[in-house]
Amino acid sequence: MWRWPLFEGPVVWPDGPGTFGARRKHDVHTGVDLYTWPGMSVLAVEPGVVVAVEDYTGPNAGSPWWLPTQAVLVEGASGVVCYGEVAPLKKTVVGARVAREDCIAGVKSVLRSNKGRPMTMLHLELYVAGTRESVWWRLDEPRPPELLDPTELLRAAWEATGRGRVYPGQGPLVSNSDGTS
Repeated sequence: MWRWPLFEGPVVWPDGPGTFGARRKHDVHTGVDLYTWPGMSVLAVEPGVVVAVEDYTGPNAGSPWWLPTQAVLVEGASGVVCYGEVAPLKKTVVGARVAREDCIAGVKSVLRSNKGRPMTMLHLELYVAGTRESVWWRLDEPRPPELLDPTELLRAAWEATGRGRVYPGQGPLVSNSDGTS
């Protein structure tokens, strides 16, 4: 079972454009957005090895409409987990081993303007073993074969925290660090 990837709350469970497979202006959403504070510690959901650190958003990543962020890809038992829209720690380099719960990055702001949602989030993706870079899911194209849906693993990790239950179809879930909703 995965560990919840954020150190503490608040957390807003995604709806609409932050869910896996949501159609958006430029693409289909490849992961799950976990809205939180800037600088929130990102923890490894399971043990693994860092297999890539890449520019993820911003001009260097081909998406100048967003602020520059990076992604860390860690291969473990579930496949390759991509922790996107982050600033990796200096120790988070290709080849580094990470334990479950190790802090690997901090969340960065990605949105250039307020769209009525939090502007900072951990974007989390899941890929088949052997993947070494994130992918874009282009509009009107099938889902890339290496891309998996991390939603159920995240739901189980959230429920294991004891801070609340999330069910498919439920609206946004807000929780504070003291466990209240």
